[in-house]
Amino acid sequence: MAVAPTHARPDSVDRSTGRLKLLTDEERAARTRALSQVLDEIAEMTDETDTDEVWRDVLHGIDESRPHRPLFEGAY
Repeated sequence: MAVAPTHARPDSVDRSTGRLKLLTDEERAARTRALSQVLDEIAEMTDETDTDEVWRDVLHGIDESRPHRPLFEGAY
């Protein structure tokens, strides 16, 4: 699984202004594909504690701690 890059692109900063250069369409598409792949890998990570019951308890616990503004009401 990919993690953070080990180094910045050498040409990513405009030396005269100090600002980041814009990505090309190809660079942006490649980064989008890489991000999508990593997010798919993360979504597949589970263990024996990753159950619907556990998530209902988590969501309910979050809402109990903020009764003035529940986030997940109806999801548990």
